[in-house]
Amino acid sequence: MVARPSVHVTTSRPARGGNGAALSVPGSTTPRRDSRRATEPRRARPRPRDSGLWLFGYAHSLVGDQIFYVALTWAAVSMMSPARVGLVLVLGSVPRAVVLLAGGVLVDRAGPKRVIIVSDVLRTLVMVGAAVLLGVGLTGTVLIGVLAAVFGFVDGFFLPAVGAAPAFVTDPEGQTRLQALRTIVYRGAPMVGAPLASGLLVAYGTAAAFAVAAFLFAASVVALSLTRMTRPPGESPLGSSVEQGPAPSVFGEIRDGLRVIYSDRRLLVVVVVLAILDFGFAGPMTAGVPLLASEQGWGPGGIGWVLGGFGVGAVATAAVLAWRRPTVRAGVVAAVGLTLMSVGLLALGLVQMLGRSPMAEMALAGACGAFAGVGTGLFGTLVNASLIAMTPVRQLGRVMAAVSLSGYLGDPVSFSLTGVAAQGLGASSTFLFGGGLIMVAVIITWVSPAIRTLALPGTLRRS
Repeated sequence: MVARPSVHVTTSRPARGGNGAALSVPGSTTPRRDSRRATEPRRARPRPRDSGLWLFGYAHSLVGDQIFYVALTWAAVSMMSPARVGLVLVLGSVPRAVVLLAGGVLVDRAGPKRVIIVSDVLRTLVMVGAAVLLGVGLTGTVLIGVLAAVFGFVDGFFLPAVGAAPAFVTDPEGQTRLQALRTIVYRGAPMVGAPLASGLLVAYGTAAAFAVAAFLFAASVVALSLTRMTRPPGESPLGSSVEQGPAPSVFGEIRDGLRVIYSDRRLLVVVVVLAILDFGFAGPMTAGVPLLASEQGWGPGGIGWVLGGFGVGAVATAAVLAWRRPTVRAGVVAAVGLTLMSVGLLALGLVQMLGRSPMAEMALAGACGAFAGVGTGLFGTLVNASLIAMTPVRQLGRVMAAVSLSGYLGDPVSFSLTGVAAQGLGASSTFLFGGGLIMVAVIITWVSPAIRTLALPGTLRRS
């Protein structure tokens, strides 16, 4: 999965100077009272333990996600036709896409901590209810469909909140390291969650799997409740440009968030590149890998070899970035990472042309997957840190929601085109098309200085 893949605006809040004092507004004698001041995080310096607590809670939430989706899919497969299983997945994705932008508005109004905690509490209750209902023998397509839809709805609020949270748990100099550790957790969660879910389903059944997911979400709530999230210092001119006037509607605030993206060339290019990347990457790596393994006779082991290589490459690269953080030339390193992703996918599409034995082809495919994983670790970690750094803090929730939405909207089309291409031209063609599309994003990245010249706080260029 592409790192997608992690801004706080309230238009009735008075502009403030660097020392926190209210600035005078033209045409006004007194600063406007802020009716939402109580929702802001406390202005205290972030503590190192807050980053650890947030990562701990985030990890538990991700593993709970993995268990939920594996258990949900298994429950659907055991009682539905394949067509209805696909419908269940759609029922989970549509509510998420519908509420994502509104979720970003809520994050900017209430702060990411409250939204994350409430989301995880609701997830816990949903899992408990599912475990109880399935435990007493209540099953059916309606129950599974409602479960998928409710969970997807809650996820639409959780995603922008968890994307904005890193800005509130560490200072700008620590963003690259935190994003690298987040990449490790994000890529490592499937390695833990999927086998754990499979073991629970085999040994105890679907109800037990949902119960364990509920426990993990509850543990996440506890850890995040203990995490202190502090508002980042400083404001961007973009954030203050939409600050005056009466309190806007949700749709008005969504428009303000989108305006921030298309009025800042750097943000606009990053969002466009991420949308192209998700479109070219999601289908081949999710559906194309199993299709290629089946077509080439690699079997299930081939799937695990390619995806495992991808995960190991991403985790190893993120571990290096957590230790040595390229800040002055972060944009160049991110562009190199995007190039590696494209080359890795193109190489996967060319493996079968070498005429090697199935075992040799599988080994080469795993190496190509690891190559793409290294690129993902570089690009995803540094671009996520850059998004935090360049986005006005009072718009962060909406920008993260728009980034997530750009990926989720393209995924169904990417999956469909992957299936069509694999059936008509062979599974290898999906990687050639996907890698070629990502190469378009590579060209944009190298030609436009918006990403290539990105620099992160933490290291000054030596003279």
